[in-house]
Amino acid sequence: MSSKRTNINPTTLLSDFGLNEKESAVYLACLALGQTGVTQIGQESGVQRTYVYGVLGKLIDKGLVSEIETKGVSRYSAVEPDNFYTSQLEKIKRFESALPIFHTIQKRSKTRPKVQFFEGEKGIISAMNDSLRIPKGSEILSYSSGEGINMPSNEFQIEYIKRRIEQNISVRAIAPDTQNTRFYTDKDPQQLRQTRLVAPELFPFTNEINIYRNKVAIISLEDELVAVVIESESIANGQKAIFELAWKGAEIKEYGEEIENS
Repeated sequence: MSSKRTNINPTTLLSDFGLNEKESAVYLACLALGQTGVTQIGQESGVQRTYVYGVLGKLIDKGLVSEIETKGVSRYSAVEPDNFYTSQLEKIKRFESALPIFHTIQKRSKTRPKVQFFEGEKGIISAMNDSLRIPKGSEILSYSSGEGINMPSNEFQIEYIKRRIEQNISVRAIAPDTQNTRFYTDKDPQQLRQTRLVAPELFPFTNEINIYRNKVAIISLEDELVAVVIESESIANGQKAIFELAWKGAEIKEYGEEIENS
């Protein structure tokens, strides 16, 4: 637990809450210095003094920095991190209360397929997390490459599997018989998963395809990190039928041993 905390980059974390690089640097400088002036903030943050005024103005508007004038000189201080945390929780609560409004707006486009495009590691994580927004006890059908973000050492994948198990969401997967995929098949029973392995030279999967509820997610995890999520009842049903056909035709392997198809 302590190792995870030391690996957290405060600048990166603040960017997740909408602060750009200069805003994060100036906020952290104010936090470290306490009530101070522009010159000291510029030196501590590494942001040019001419830019510091504009950045401070934006942080004041966001409620992250306060300004006080003493003898005609402005001095600035960062709000307490606990207050910053509380303000973010309040935003989440306001957003939650408005979810029915957003859902009503979204329903207007339900009659036609909806396509979402995601890019980069954060985009891939968003696309993967979408598959957990299904009812508890549901099932995900997956063609898995066992590469990229699904590597055993990936922290997100470990957390993803944990959350999926907590929601009792099972997986049936077809994957190439490689060392990476066997890392997971050895844990299939504990991780609510059934996997059928196929010859990698005959079926060289380069993408991961997840089929769940009324959605199909196509995720590229190698050189380009991109994902496309298609929301369509008819397309999802068609892909489920194709998966079932592939599932029946796939050779079953468990724990490194071949067994006869049932």
